[in-house]
Amino acid sequence: MDGVKTKTIIDVLLEKNRLTTTEAATFSKNLNNEEIEKRLRAENLVSSEDIAKAYAVVYDLPYVRLQNYDIKPEALQMLDQNLAEKYHLVVFEKVDYNRIKIALGHPAQLKTNPPVVLNELKEKKNIHVDLYITSPEDIDHVLKRFVPSEPTEIKQLNQPVKQPPASTLKTADLSLVRIPYEVISKFPVEISKKYKMVVFANPEPNTIRVAVSNPADTKVQEILDFVREKNEIKIEEYVATPAEIEEAIRVYYRKPSQMVGAVDQEAPPNIPVVKTIEEAKPELAPVPDSAGRRKFVRRPIPYQIEQAQLQQTASAPTPEETEMMRAMISPENDLDNFLGQQVRTTEELKTVIQTGNVPQILAGTISLAVFLKASDIHIEAEEKDLRFRFRLDGVLRDMIKAPLTLLPAIVSRVKILSRLKIDETRVPQDGRFDVRAQDHEIDLRVSTLPTVRGEKVALRILDKTQSIYTLEELGIAGRNLKLVEENIVKPYGVILSTGPTGSGKSTTLYSILKKIAGPQVNVITLEDPVEYEVPGINQCQVKPKIGFSFAEGLRSVLRQDPNIIMVGEIRDAETAGMATHAALTGHLVLTTLHTNDAAGALPRLINMGIEPFLITSSMLAIIGQRLVRKVCPKCRQEIQLPLPLLKEVEEELSRFNLQKPLKFYEGKGCSECNNGYSGRIGIFEVLSMSEKIESLAIQRRPSSEIKAAACAEGMVTMKQDGLIKATKGVTTVSEVLRVTLTE
Repeated sequence: MDGVKTKTIIDVLLEKNRLTTTEAATFSKNLNNEEIEKRLRAENLVSSEDIAKAYAVVYDLPYVRLQNYDIKPEALQMLDQNLAEKYHLVVFEKVDYNRIKIALGHPAQLKTNPPVVLNELKEKKNIHVDLYITSPEDIDHVLKRFVPSEPTEIKQLNQPVKQPPASTLKTADLSLVRIPYEVISKFPVEISKKYKMVVFANPEPNTIRVAVSNPADTKVQEILDFVREKNEIKIEEYVATPAEIEEAIRVYYRKPSQMVGAVDQEAPPNIPVVKTIEEAKPELAPVPDSAGRRKFVRRPIPYQIEQAQLQQTASAPTPEETEMMRAMISPENDLDNFLGQQVRTTEELKTVIQTGNVPQILAGTISLAVFLKASDIHIEAEEKDLRFRFRLDGVLRDMIKAPLTLLPAIVSRVKILSRLKIDETRVPQDGRFDVRAQDHEIDLRVSTLPTVRGEKVALRILDKTQSIYTLEELGIAGRNLKLVEENIVKPYGVILSTGPTGSGKSTTLYSILKKIAGPQVNVITLEDPVEYEVPGINQCQVKPKIGFSFAEGLRSVLRQDPNIIMVGEIRDAETAGMATHAALTGHLVLTTLHTNDAAGALPRLINMGIEPFLITSSMLAIIGQRLVRKVCPKCRQEIQLPLPLLKEVEEELSRFNLQKPLKFYEGKGCSECNNGYSGRIGIFEVLSMSEKIESLAIQRRPSSEIKAAACAEGMVTMKQDGLIKATKGVTTVSEVLRVTLTE
């Protein structure tokens, strides 16, 4: 419940159209949520379920309906009935031995009078509590089913189960077991040697089998409890002789290539990594080699293991042992090594899909997308198939289809990698994870979306090893380049980059920062997300969910003595006002805005509530842009435009001194391009402020008049810039017309 949002349940009910604006206006802004709830219930303005769902949004917790929930008695009885009734909460699910789910009927009390029981559970009993919001009526309904048991106030949920005598445990003859290196190395060799225990199998996801020589050793049980708790896995315990365990430990000191069943790859037993994500079948799979002999090929380990800090208690492992327990990992994020190859064709990806190995299917998909320089991956269900699409050069293309039955496993795999809630399929989720593919460091931004056929996954690919382009490489040239270079060296003012989503606005700002950043200036950015790391500048990731928005971040940044501020996007009037005032007080502000063209930015800011005289006083230049596909240089050939289209193009370019006759090109398609195109480049227009433009803005004239005045003063429009590039064989006329139809 940390980081509670400042919005009230009235705000949420208004957003969800459960209250009218008139009804909401009758509530004083000084009321807290508890007072608001009392009045809502007294006047019967909304349902109890509506109130609970509003609380769920305010506190960023999931809502659960308990009326028909199958609550096991063992879960319900974990808290004393008097305690449950006092705080109006119930345990409705026991996830495992030290993790429970609690539903709250009066969530507002958490701020005014937090139940001591939650702190008891979390801190003293070391029980992880997942909080949910429900209605008071649901709590009352559940409490009627309460069957009293023992009188203790808080059950000892995480009390270690007393270890049965060794005679009641299963025995393992390790001399008959072939232990894969990546399985035994889940425990660091120091732990295995010191406590005479080894991991010898992974029979199923989230389960390992451990052989111990002395199961009565309390230290052994403490370490196993630690592993269970921090990695959320099940441990099946077996007894083996000390001699068998010592022999098994020798596996640590053999190279994997020397062992039957291991991959030909070095994998040291102690790899200090923050997290690992592994999933699928763990055992060795026999595969015939070219001579017909069987060899064993490693499959990835199934469960997710996370780094965790252990509270220092008298019975806890030492700090050194805690550090060593992080070592249970294999380098799966290196996709090329994980796959054993670089996937570069759809045929190779088909081969991977045929194995049915979900981790490798996802890894192969990402590897191919990186090789093809795709910007996005879409994984979505059709009626009979699972469709994989890549966005190549800004256009989505069908790449491959797979059995629809793979969808749940692939979605779960993505969620594990990006640390999302696997069991939450009803609402969209966002996350990220890093991989290495095709010798590139890749940052993947994840979005899941529930659809009628299952969850859809979109992955945005950000190549962290890609260098930042220069302005010239982006496609800014001629008069546009001159205007940009003149304005970015000014000490204060606003430079706007405008265009729709995916038009390269942020990339343009990065290029400007690269050009003007240096040791003599303090540059701070506010981004969502931080797409590329730029040496020498301070980059901040905004987090609106915890109140760190662009506007709030801008307030803090202004106290950091900045010379140049980059604000990722102007999304609201508050951010727009802050950016404008920052520019007027001596800062150079770079930011983006969603408009169709440069001229449309001024009316948009005015409509946000910014006074026209403030905008015209602070604005230096507005850059409008789009991305067009470049003609493939390998298969480019000259073409003749239809006469009506040729006349239209000639008229558009009539004021430019271009060599006649105009030549145009298209790609016919080859093995090195996508339907005649390869890569993208920007087309731009730069609107520089002048007395005429300022006058029109102050008079609140429409964007069409502002654009006409700018063109009269010599502005090169995006369409004209694109057609000029088309005459030089950089792109095609059809591509320019495709992206500028909204002008």
